[in-house]
Amino acid sequence: MVLKRAEWNLWIACFCIICLEGRVESLEVTMSSKSVQVARGQTAELPCTFNTNAALNQLNIIWTVTPLSNVNQPEQVILYQGGQVISGATQFNSRVGFVTTMPSTSASIFINNTQRSDTGTYQCLVNNLPDRGERNIGILGLSVLVPPTIPLCGLQGVVDTGNDVTLTCNSKEAIPTAMYSWEKLDSITKLPPMSVHDQTPGTLILRNISTATNGLYQCTASNTIGSSTCAIDLQVIAPQLQNFGIIIGAVVTGILALLLCIFSIIVILFYWKSKNKYEEEEIPNEIRDSLHSSNNNVHEVMNVPLSALETEDIGPDVPASVSALCTAAPGEDFCALTMLHCVRDSNPGCSIDGSAQHFKANNGRLHRVST
Repeated sequence: MVLKRAEWNLWIACFCIICLEGRVESLEVTMSSKSVQVARGQTAELPCTFNTNAALNQLNIIWTVTPLSNVNQPEQVILYQGGQVISGATQFNSRVGFVTTMPSTSASIFINNTQRSDTGTYQCLVNNLPDRGERNIGILGLSVLVPPTIPLCGLQGVVDTGNDVTLTCNSKEAIPTAMYSWEKLDSITKLPPMSVHDQTPGTLILRNISTATNGLYQCTASNTIGSSTCAIDLQVIAPQLQNFGIIIGAVVTGILALLLCIFSIIVILFYWKSKNKYEEEEIPNEIRDSLHSSNNNVHEVMNVPLSALETEDIGPDVPASVSALCTAAPGEDFCALTMLHCVRDSNPGCSIDGSAQHFKANNGRLHRVST
């Protein structure tokens, strides 16, 4: 009887130990969602809760992330340790916090103003001694989505009747990848017959175009988070307009060529006139230079009108339009009349040899002196 009682007590002790061990290892983390998606710039909430039978006096919570852009470099997001909230990586400063006041069995956090770099795999690690457990880590993925930016519409090909052209549409940024759709506005049919539409690259091929193809075409880029549009106005050139354009171009070209020829003729005439005038002015200068260079001792040349000469010195028949060229030797106050040139009304040109005559200047007049 005593032995049975001892065995019974042993069984009770073992049961109590098992129950105590089960109570110590009861901590377990639960993630209500395995993935979270949020639009860029919005607030993301990452859920994480845990069960524990121990007091929260020694509660430790660590959130980490493995960025999609750098899977080999995990980073700390936020910590709760020793009754204090500690910030993690600098990129999360002032943007991350716990949803509830700590300590709490809710370890959920929020991230404000989410960025593309926030995309990655997040871990919620909870320790609360003396409780221990193998399920003290929760994992979830965060995807920051970006709606398509305003796409750029374009056209490839020559817009002439009978040709094939391609309309293009592309958004520079979209997460997930955007899909593209085309439609012709203000038209009964969404797209012209024989058109080929590819949603992935965003192209629309229009075959055998004509004036019936004219119109406003709109492209819509969309993904799970949003959409944006662009439009292009297609105007096919009719054959008559093509010929008219060729004629206008030919006429304009001819007018420009004619103006160029007229301008060239004006320039040539102006040059020819200026050249003749220059040669006429240079003839007397050349005669004067030749007379001056023939005698190195001549240092002064006087070109005086004939009215300055005494008429009896030369002759009464010389008109007043005659001009005399008189040179004076160094140190002499008289000059020798070496050339006399005149122009008569009835006789266009005359010359008088006055080389034997010597004249002396007095009060602006020349007087003959004996040699």
